[in-house]
Amino acid sequence: MTETSIYRQLGIDPKKASVREIFGKIVDNDTPHAFVNMKRDPDFPELFFTKHPDGDGSKFLQRLLHVEETGEIEAIQGAVDDAFEMNFGDIAASGFVSGKVVITQILEFNGAYVEKEAIMRQIAIRVAELLDFYRKNGFDLTYFMGGETADLPNQTSSVIYCADFYARTLESNIITGENIAPGDKIYGFASYGQAAWEPQYNFGLMSNGATQGRQYLMSEEYNRKYPYLVGYGKPFKGRFKVADPFPDAPEFTMSQALLSPTRNWSLIIKKIIDKLKQRGIFDQLHGISMNTGGGATKIAHVGQGITYRKRMPEPPPLFQLIKEESKENWKHMFESFNCGVGIDAVGEDTLDFSLALEEVAEEIQIELFDLGRCEGNRGQENEVILETPYGTFDNY
Repeated sequence: MTETSIYRQLGIDPKKASVREIFGKIVDNDTPHAFVNMKRDPDFPELFFTKHPDGDGSKFLQRLLHVEETGEIEAIQGAVDDAFEMNFGDIAASGFVSGKVVITQILEFNGAYVEKEAIMRQIAIRVAELLDFYRKNGFDLTYFMGGETADLPNQTSSVIYCADFYARTLESNIITGENIAPGDKIYGFASYGQAAWEPQYNFGLMSNGATQGRQYLMSEEYNRKYPYLVGYGKPFKGRFKVADPFPDAPEFTMSQALLSPTRNWSLIIKKIIDKLKQRGIFDQLHGISMNTGGGATKIAHVGQGITYRKRMPEPPPLFQLIKEESKENWKHMFESFNCGVGIDAVGEDTLDFSLALEEVAEEIQIELFDLGRCEGNRGQENEVILETPYGTFDNY
């Protein structure tokens, strides 16, 4: 087993440990054990607010490659799903599913290599569609206020797309993670499959691990064909073309599998919270983790002094293929990728709580996993132990 994951060798820290070390002490945050940072509003003490920026990572490069090879400019639109849900899903995991949400975006271009106006039009189309989707599903105080569009030919070789979310909600709605305790159950919702509102099957990649997936699956010939997509010494190393059929689902192409958008986790979390509130058991929900940076180990950022012992299901085909092609080991795969489980929900070990989650899973047509339970540990730091089909992995 290698000491360093491929993802780290690519210059990416999946757990962002250095970020937390450097900036953690200067961040204003009233809820250190919640999934995201948030503050009590000094002007309205009954309210908490949060602000969360994120993007679609390097996944935009796969979208550009797809457009170059197929001419399907509509593939750009999925970047909005990725960037928006990387924000909305995260803040929803701390309870921001009601109240005001303000969205802005940042687009950075190198117009020498990409069709700037064509890309902006596709972004605008999908922003409008997603805003309508959110509002129709109960996020009625969601506002888009533009943002920044910059021409940066020296700083980027193609396109960078990010979004920024500001949200505010009542204190009674937030999920602090403070009450996660030994004996709590851990449940997971699948990142793959086809949710009730999704137009087609989702392969579950979300927006983490895209660099490793793209580089080790897409053909080496694209290095010569599209040098502006290669970046700084990180070339394609794979054997598949954009239009090659995906081995386990030949009705889809390899590129379509990699481009499956990040699922609308904010909506799923809202459905979970609404269901629990309807039953009067919202207090039984102790924490939620959206499994992006850090993959199956991301839950370590919620709560304090907890060992999360999780029984991971068999990863779906896309993760299996990335593992095979990159020759990564499974311990690092589970750290870098969600490996099939998009969010974890932690709550009391009661029949009412489990039945509520089962009802949500049935309504949205997504698989629910009983992942295990929380244990105590002697330290203040959390740890994660993963029991997988390929062995038990710890020291996360």
